[in-house]
Amino acid sequence: MKKFLLSVLVLITSLTYSQNIFQESFTAYNSNFQLSGQGTWTNNSSLPGGLGACVGAVCANAKVVDRNISAIGYGSAAKAFSLTPDTDGCGKPFTPFTDNGDLYIGMVINITNAQTSPIDFFRVMSGANLNTTFRMLVQATSGTTFNIGIRKGDTANPTVYTANSYNYGTDYLLILKYSQRSGTNDDTITLYANANYSAGESGNTVSATNFAGNDQSGTIDRMAFRQNAGPSGMPNGFVGLISVARTWETLSFNLANSDFNKNTFSVLANEAKNGTLTITSEIVLAHATLTVYDIQGRKVAHKAVDLQQSVNDITINPIRNAGIYIVEVTSEDNQRFTQKIIVK
Repeated sequence: MKKFLLSVLVLITSLTYSQNIFQESFTAYNSNFQLSGQGTWTNNSSLPGGLGACVGAVCANAKVVDRNISAIGYGSAAKAFSLTPDTDGCGKPFTPFTDNGDLYIGMVINITNAQTSPIDFFRVMSGANLNTTFRMLVQATSGTTFNIGIRKGDTANPTVYTANSYNYGTDYLLILKYSQRSGTNDDTITLYANANYSAGESGNTVSATNFAGNDQSGTIDRMAFRQNAGPSGMPNGFVGLISVARTWETLSFNLANSDFNKNTFSVLANEAKNGTLTITSEIVLAHATLTVYDIQGRKVAHKAVDLQQSVNDITINPIRNAGIYIVEVTSEDNQRFTQKIIVK
């Protein structure tokens, strides 16, 4: 019994102090369909991440494709998002970051073509779809190579490019670090290109850093891949394994609970006495198992569940006794999410 209670305490503690905000591998999505409308990705201008009216030749977003993409120590996936100029842009909201501190965004890119006069193809935004916190560009440096540029805030701010060039058709892990401070022009964006994730932040060389210009930050809460501004200036290629976290260490898709972090599920127990748990899920999860334990480690509910990426009302045995309980969701590959609930 002590072992069970200790395990529960460790799980709750690890989830409470998890620093990952969200991860996107695209593996749960339908290939050869546009990304908009899958998960919480959208090109709807009225929703977070949406980029407004389409001005491209094709008013549909680029597609999720079957494409292996990976970075050693960071993760691998069999699907990616296609960068296709002159299609509609697409964005996604995430849990707001409001602190004066560091925000990390990781992604694996594979660029197949770039322009010598680039337009930013990726933005992270703050509170509104046109309030850009920082941007990223890729610029052709030869017929086979490109470099990467970063810029803070509004378009008047200068762009800083990497000194090194990178090869077309190659997977590169990019880690962007945005350091938000309290002043009006003191935020800094740092880029680690072709990062060696396993070496940690201190083991990597900064590829570019930019603190020039005014800040447009505050509540950082959405990202977008812009492709409707092209085709001139837009790159072609693929993007996968997108991760947003508060620390370098928790970006990885190879963590034991990579899909199950503190933001994956939220459990409400308001109707537990009447036999219903409400689980809000950020992912689609089929063939999972739901178990509820009392504080003594006794099972009070156990059943198979399929969770949609939405609000799920799960029928369980009514929990008549008030107290503290532990809800555990277990996937087919034995990943576990644990949350404490209180039944009154």
